[in-house]
Amino acid sequence: MNDRDFDEFINKIQGEVFAEAKEALGEDGFERWRNPKFCGVMEDADSRAKLKGSCGDSMEMYLKISEQTLEKVSYVTDGCASSSVAGSFASELATGKSFDDIFALTGADVLARIGSFPREEEHCAYLAVSTLQKAVKTYLAENLRTQSREK
Repeated sequence: MNDRDFDEFINKIQGEVFAEAKEALGEDGFERWRNPKFCGVMEDADSRAKLKGSCGDSMEMYLKISEQTLEKVSYVTDGCASSSVAGSFASELATGKSFDDIFALTGADVLARIGSFPREEEHCAYLAVSTLQKAVKTYLAENLRTQSREK
């Protein structure tokens, strides 16, 4: 196989993978998979939480909070593309929202925002939301401890 044949072979495989991913994730999910948003460790986070899903994937969420509003949200995952897409869209939905909004958020909300998602991967959206809610609970618990120490 010469270099040109090899390049054509690779391009064909990549095209097939991209077509399958677009079908599974829809246009928005595919675009987010190719160009992740909100992904990365937030060094100056006010709170963070990490959970491990039933599939073995871990999700970690980081929050920057001001006046009970999530000003900035980011995530990291050691999981599959579906975990990353779910973490990204959960972070998007949470940014600018109040604590009450976060506790009302569901995995179904994340799935609705993505639009198309593999049924067998839907648990990733629920993992992202659970991790997000745990990070808010961690923040609230820390604030209660700090306030009780100050009294």
